[in-house]
Formats: sequence, C-alpha cells, structure tokens
Amino acid sequence: MQSHGAASKKRSSDLLGGSSFNVTRLDCNMRHLALNYSRSILNVMAQETNMDGITLLGIVHDALQLTSLCHIEKLINTLEENPTVTTTTTSRRHLRRQESNDLEDICRHHACIFVVPSNPSSTSEESRLEEGTIKHPWTSLHRAVDHARSITTSTSSVNTSASIILRKGVHSLQGQTLRLSNIQHRNVTLMAYPTEEVWISGGLSLQNVVWKPEGNGIYVANLTDLLLGHTLPKTPSLFTSTRRYYRARYPNADPEIDAVLLEENYDRHQLSLEQKLLKSRFSTWLQGRDVLEWTVPPKGTPPNFTYYDFATHPPPGVPHKNDSTMDGYNWYASGHGGVCSEIWGPEADSYWCSNASQGGWAEVDQECATTGRMQLPVGMTYNQSEDALSPFQHATLEGGYVFAQHSQSWSMHMFEITHHSASDAGMTFAKGGGKQGGRNWCRCDQCTYAGSWCGQHESPPRNDDQRLIGGNWIVENVKEFLDLPGEYFLDREKYLLYVKPNSTADLTDFSLGILTELVDLRNSTNVQIKNLGFRDQAATFLEDPWSAPSGGDWSLRRGGAIFIEGSSHVTIRGCHFFRLDGSAIFLSRRTRYVTIECNHFEWLGENAIATWGETDAYDATSENFPIYTLIQYNIMRELGIYQIQSSALGQNKAALSKVRNNIMFNMPRAAINFNDMVGGGDIVTGNLIFNTCRKSGDHGPINTWDRQAYLTTLKDGQTASFDPQPRIIHHNFIFANYGASQGVDNDDGSSWYHIHHNVFYMADGFKMDYGGHDSVFEYNLILSYPYSGNCFGMGTFLRGHGDVLRSNRCILGLGQGSIETNGSNSIELVATDPPNVGRFYGACDDSHLIMSSNEYYTPDGVVNIGCNGNSFHTMKEMQEKFGLEIDSKGGKIPEDTLILEWASELVH
Repeated sequence: MQSHGAASKKRSSDLLGGSSFNVTRLDCNMRHLALNYSRSILNVMAQETNMDGITLLGIVHDALQLTSLCHIEKLINTLEENPTVTTTTTSRRHLRRQESNDLEDICRHHACIFVVPSNPSSTSEESRLEEGTIKHPWTSLHRAVDHARSITTSTSSVNTSASIILRKGVHSLQGQTLRLSNIQHRNVTLMAYPTEEVWISGGLSLQNVVWKPEGNGIYVANLTDLLLGHTLPKTPSLFTSTRRYYRARYPNADPEIDAVLLEENYDRHQLSLEQKLLKSRFSTWLQGRDVLEWTVPPKGTPPNFTYYDFATHPPPGVPHKNDSTMDGYNWYASGHGGVCSEIWGPEADSYWCSNASQGGWAEVDQECATTGRMQLPVGMTYNQSEDALSPFQHATLEGGYVFAQHSQSWSMHMFEITHHSASDAGMTFAKGGGKQGGRNWCRCDQCTYAGSWCGQHESPPRNDDQRLIGGNWIVENVKEFLDLPGEYFLDREKYLLYVKPNSTADLTDFSLGILTELVDLRNSTNVQIKNLGFRDQAATFLEDPWSAPSGGDWSLRRGGAIFIEGSSHVTIRGCHFFRLDGSAIFLSRRTRYVTIECNHFEWLGENAIATWGETDAYDATSENFPIYTLIQYNIMRELGIYQIQSSALGQNKAALSKVRNNIMFNMPRAAINFNDMVGGGDIVTGNLIFNTCRKSGDHGPINTWDRQAYLTTLKDGQTASFDPQPRIIHHNFIFANYGASQGVDNDDGSSWYHIHHNVFYMADGFKMDYGGHDSVFEYNLILSYPYSGNCFGMGTFLRGHGDVLRSNRCILGLGQGSIETNGSNSIELVATDPPNVGRFYGACDDSHLIMSSNEYYTPDGVVNIGCNGNSFHTMKEMQEKFGLEIDSKGGKIPEDTLILEWASELVH
C-alpha cells in the first residue's frame, strides 16, 4: 500500500473500475459529518448548562482525528456552523427547564442554604456564626444537608423545599460520604451558585502537609496527623486539580496516555487479536509469555447450582419458554457459594458459577464450576532470566498489585501481592484476586490459540500443557519503581506518601482520594444535583464486592461516586465527573425516573453510568431494578482507565431506559453494554459513538448478551412472560473502528431487538447468532471499511421466531488499507471481492427468515449469499429457489458522494 505522498495519488479511473470513488474522501467526509452531528447535541448542552460547548466541540474534532487524518484544521467558533442534525421541538421542550440565575427568584420558592469550602484556619468564633445564610454560610456540606433535612421534614416550615447552594471552590467531604438519604415528598436541590465553579471532592487536601526532599526528585510527607480518625480504602488515589497521579509501576507508563490500544485501521479478518496487539505500544506492558506459570488455586467445593429448564420442565405456574434453537437460552442457571465465594464473595450468584453456562468458551467456566477448580490464579512464577523482569529481583513487591489482562483482552484482572520470592521468581496473591472479571481464564489445552508460548505449539508439541493463559501485565504500587514524574507510593503502615512531582507546584495542589462513594442517595424522592463537579474518588478495583451481575461477561462492583438506590425522580444535570477512579453514577436495585442529562464524564477509572437491579433468580416480576431511566445530552469519553470492561452505560438488570442524543468516544470496550434482557423496552437513539473497543476485539460499540431467561410483566403490563418489550436502537451514528466489529454486536442469546435507520461506519452488518431470535434489522446503512466484512451473520431459528432483514443498504470491500498521515489526503484503494455478503446457518429452503428489499454493493457487483452454513447462492438463486431477498438487488460500489448523501439523510 502506498502512503499519502503525491506519488501515491490515484486517478479516479484507477479506483474500482472507473467509478469516481475515493476512499479517503469518503472517510474524511464521514468524520466531518460526525463532527457536525455532534454540534446539535453540544448546542443543547451549552444552552441548558454553563458548559463550554465550543471547547467540547474541539475535543470531538481531535478525537475524530480530522486534522491528523484529513488535514481539516480546527476552525471552530460556533456550535451553529453547518449543523446536520437538529433537535426536535418536542425533545427540546421536554429537556429545557429555564433556570434563573437570580438568587432572589430561587430562594423565593425554596429555603436556600449556603455552604462554602471549609477553611482549616477559621476560628471557633467564625464557626459559631455558621447558620446557612449567604452572610454566614455553613462550611460543611454534611451540616448543610442536615439543615435541609430538618426543613423538609418540618411541618411548620413555610418553604418545604430546600436548595443547598455551594459557593465556588473545592468542597472536601473530609472522609465522610454525603448522605442524601431518606428524603421523602420534598424537593431538595444540591447545586452550584450560579456562574461559579464548584467541586465536591472525595479527597483530603494535602495543601498544608510538610514535604521533604528524598533525592532523585522524590518528596515525602508524613500523613499521620492528616489521616488520624479516617478509614482508608484499599487503594487511595492521588490527584491534582488538573491531573491524575498513578501508583509507581513497572514498566513505566501513564495509564491515561500510554494505554495499549489496537490500531484503528486493520483488516481485522486477516490479523489475529494477538498480532494486532503486538503492533501496538507493548513497551508499556510485560508480555504474557514472560510468565512461566500462573498458579492454579487448589480444588475446592463446587458452588450450589440453580437450574430451570423452561422448555421442558418449567416450575408450576411458570410459562414455557422454547424460542431459541440453543437449548441453554431457554434455561435459567446460576451458582453461588463454594469456590466461587472464595473469589467473588459469599453473596455472589453468578451465571459463570453454574453448571449450565452457554456461549463462547462457556465450557471452560462449566468445568471450573462443576469440578470446584477455578482458573483465576493465586500466584505466578515469572521468567527471571528475562532481562525485562530483572527489576523484580531487587524490589519489595509485597503490597504491590499485578494488573493482568484476560488472554483475549476481555477484561482486566487485579491481584494484590502478599509474598514475593526473588530467588524462586514467585509471587503469591491475596484471596479474591481477579474478581474484576466475571469469567475464568483458559488453559493451554483449552484455548491453545490464545497462548503462542503453550507447549502445544512446540515441536514436537506438548499436548498435555495445562498452564493458565494470562494476557499482558504490569506491577504497580511498589516503592522501588518510583522513578518517573507523575508517580507516587503510599506506605500504608507508616502513613508516608512518596511522590515524584511533575513540578513542585503540584506539592501544594494534591488531594488524596479516600472515598469510593461521594454521594449516597437512598430511599429518597425529588432530589436534584445540578452544575457541580465531582473529583478525587479512590480507586475501587480492590474493594468488595465484585461479581457477575447477570449472564453477560462482566463483573461489576455495586458502587459509584453518586450511588442511587431505592429512589425516584432524581435528576443529575450539568455536572462534571472528572478523573474519578471508579464508576461515576450507579443505579442500584429499585430506582424510578432517574434523569442524567447534560453532564460531562471524562477520564474515569471505570464506567460513566452503571445499573444493577436485583431479581429472585429468574423471577423479576417484583421489578426491583431501575426503570424509566433517562440518559440524554451527555458527553462521555476517556473511560475505563483501569478496567477494560467499562462503558459509558453498563446496563445490568434494568428496563425501559431511554438513551438519546449522547456523544460517546474513547473507551476500551463497548460504549453501551446490555448485559441481559430483563423486561426490555429500552430505546437508544440519536447517539454519536466512535473510538470504542480500543483495547479489545470480539465486541461492538453497542454490545448485548441475553444468556439468562427472566420473567417480567413488562410486555403487556400484567401477564408474566419471558417475552420482553423489544429493545429499539434507531437513528444513531456509530463508528465500529479500532477493535469493534458490528455497530451492534448482538451476542450470545440476544433477542427481541428492533434496529433501524442507523449509520454503521467501518462496521459489519447485522449479527444474530448463538441462539438469538425475534429481531428486526431494517433501513440501516452499513459501510464496511477498512476491511472486507459482511452485511449479516445469523444462526438458526425456530418457526415463528426468525429475524427480519429488510430495506438495508450495505457496502462491502471499501478497502483494506490504513489511512497514512504523511503527505496528501489520497491513498491507494485495495479493492477486494468478498466471497459473500453474508450468511445464515439455517436451511436454505426452511430458514424461517424474512429477507427483502435490501441493497448490496461490492467492488464487482457480484452478490453471493450463504445459507445452511457454507452453501452459497447468487441473489437470483436465493429469490427463485428459496423465496428470500425478494425485491433485493446488488451492484457495484457507488460514488462516495452518493454514499455520503445516504448517510446524511439518515443522521439528519
């Protein structure tokens, strides 16, 4: 492939047999269309809050690489410039709530309580004058909340609604979570003073500690007095007002900017995931082959299994479920106790601890559960002859952490080192290590392809090699590794904090994050949190409990900077969630009508928003889970700094959510992950999603699973049924770049989807395999660039449960080359003839599918379709022999200007 230089420019007649098609022009125009698509979303955010929409638009411009790839400079001075998508009057009216900056108007209807940041030098006389007025404000948020609670519970109060108004600055919670709990039947608002920048911090300010130089640019402070009376989390975090410091690690890297990312423009059908990763910046991680052996835990007691087969033996009074061709997706299975509790805790009830788990590599988890021998390591032996590992020989690793990727990069597993033997090159891990992923690791004899160093690849092969296969790894939180500016080490026994600052100015700007939850909102109604910033949350990856919330691959911790449970009519609006080390907002168990709108989430350790409801095994009719959640007009970016299994929205056991008009980009896995289908009825619309799956493949920007059957009454409001309301995904603009595959990856068991009027760029088309069914995919535009992909891939179906695939446009074979960045904006197009535009595995003449009115475009105009696995037929044969693809047509790839028109029509 040639680069962007003048010599590489191609005449239009050289492209695709003479059509005026230019792959780089199309790519740059699509990226520019995405930028314009973001304008209307950001315009609403700017109008409805104090956020700087122009700056945010510049961030989107950079993330789309419009300058580096397309030489389109950042000439951004208005949000109204050439918008290509408009907000409907109805949605504007629904969102828009005029807020007067006139404090007199606010306080006319609410009891106003004022609070300023605490001042350690304030006198006792000043403290006695605190009464919550603007002249004598509280200096403690906790006291302000107590004041508000006394007003809203008082029957004699004239104003039974209260607004807690925070003045500018950083309000430290001083090691105590803010409890906005048990507020009923009254309105309580926590808000910033109009036009002022206000932060709520989960940290303790280190402004007044004494720093002493240690040499080599390292400073140390004794925090004994500061931490007196405080309970430390397992992993305190260190921040300045503008950046995250990171625990001293080896190899050196800043986890925010030196992440191991997949390259954006591979032909992912030609390179394995391992080959792709080897092309990335591996100097910041140790390789899996540097571990001689991960220590397998001892055999224990198998968990207690729960199992129901609804197809053949449903419990009395429970309806049958027999709609999937994969028997396991007509079941409910889980496991708890036994060896699983050793990792995920005694309360965990996990699909992956069952004796009947299904899906890709599920046989590994089944074997672990039924034999009582788990495959998450309890230690390791590393290769001490490897030069890259020589620093371990002279370091005290006890108390350090091993971060190890799953062999297929699905998740990040963390282990605390309790013992290290330099002579034996061995480490022992603390109990519960690896709980941050929901599934076990593979052995060499189970997933040979995942470990190139396995004995099975030797000559002659050692087929009895049963070592665990781990991914790439690092070690952090080790004092001897403190050698790079931006690192720190906290000696928890002596309360000594060692830092190597980027500049000495940071020494007066540090905050030590010690809270994993900043705001706890339980059993409350009518609470608003507006225009506040949240920062300095402690890391949560070693906190308890983590476990699999449902049948997806995830493990999750029930917690977040704002934790909401048992509450309704809660609004979080215009807030900034900045460099938090866990999840930002968490909806737990029963919540109703939670609105999360016009917020900015950035540089988070885990998720922006996560939900986790609760069911009685398969029975979800009690509806003890989030319902009617509205997530709109948010920008969510730079997520999953620590945990690969992180998303803008990780929905677990929730229903009837609306996710609309958000911008989501730069994250390790899916932007939206539906871990299950409890009731359905969710609507995902108007979102711009790109730069996802940057640390893993086998995933999509929107990813779904549905491995466990759940009984709800949501379909008609009264009848208990395993059929949910359809989950609708429409009018979204989605890039499936980096490691992503389909725009929507409907994985194991996913069913009851209606996906329509979306633009899927750099994407494969419809996926509905592994037992999925009853879905509709229509009026979508699929652009398979930069690799040859497929327009659809479907499994088998029972009569009456087949999918509908109609009225889509799919273009395959746009090219296999990466866009180079040196020189002009023209590249050589590598045209390929895909052998087929898609396939399904049902019988050709009895597929139970509806396929009609689709348009398929390939480099040579030839359209072949596979059925019954590997039986391929022309479009005409599909129509005449099997009655499929009626009114469908095929042709050569059209001009890129026409393709852009099609995309613009859908996103307008």
